[in-house]
Amino acid sequence: MKKLFLASVLVFGIATGLLAQSNFGIRGGLSLASEYSRENNRSATTKIAPSFHLTGYYDAQISQGFSIQPGLSLQGKGGRYDVNSESFTDRLLYLEVPVNFLGRIQAGNGDLFFGGGPYIAYGLSARVTSRGDSRRVDFGQGPHQLKRFDAGLGFLAGYRFLNGLVLSISSSAGVLNIGNTDGTKFLNRVTSFSVGYEFGRR
Repeated sequence: MKKLFLASVLVFGIATGLLAQSNFGIRGGLSLASEYSRENNRSATTKIAPSFHLTGYYDAQISQGFSIQPGLSLQGKGGRYDVNSESFTDRLLYLEVPVNFLGRIQAGNGDLFFGGGPYIAYGLSARVTSRGDSRRVDFGQGPHQLKRFDAGLGFLAGYRFLNGLVLSISSSAGVLNIGNTDGTKFLNRVTSFSVGYEFGRR
């Protein structure tokens, strides 16, 4: 009984320590989205389409130099391209769940962080715009539809100030083909610049 009590106290102490060093945060900003395609051993990347992202996350500090950071994000994706001298822009919106594994180094009035991890995403909307007109693209298995789910790998780096302000840059590369055209792969690519804040920092 005494051993069980001591073990419970130890587990509670560790959990309390982790929670005391962990914080909720939010970040958002500019996303530069593009689409990578590959067909018959030929590849191409669209022009950049500016978009946005907004992410809420929980930074669980496992040790002084390492944390795990799961999040929930609204992420704009897409790309710009020309067809017969006419410009088109794909505008895709996803609900994304990233999980980043971050190393941290104390530096000045805060810490540098860097790392990355996987993400999964669920398509909320898709549109193609051209010359002021906008057309909805449906999710499904048809030849002119997009697959709803996306997944890939991301990278995240930045600086966290002691007062909670966070500046970061991130990039992600999809590994799932979101298109339904036989013999062709369409993959999402995004680079983002963020300003954020972590609550509870001193």
